[in-house]
Amino acid sequence: MTPSTRSPAAISDEGRHARDRGDPITANPYPPDSEAWATWDRGYRMPDEQARVATPAAVRPDAPPEAS
Repeated sequence: MTPSTRSPAAISDEGRHARDRGDPITANPYPPDSEAWATWDRGYRMPDEQARVATPAAVRPDAPPEAS
């Protein structure tokens, strides 16, 4: 397997742009066991992670009861 010659930031941006276009997460073009795959996946999922961190536990339906 050949490592990607693209920078991690560029690969992450690819994932974010794919999500913005409405592409499914399965559109990740990198081999599943590669660092590039994980980087693309993080870029795709980043908006979810940012929202989870920014949303107070009291209004998050997935928050445990003791967090509110």
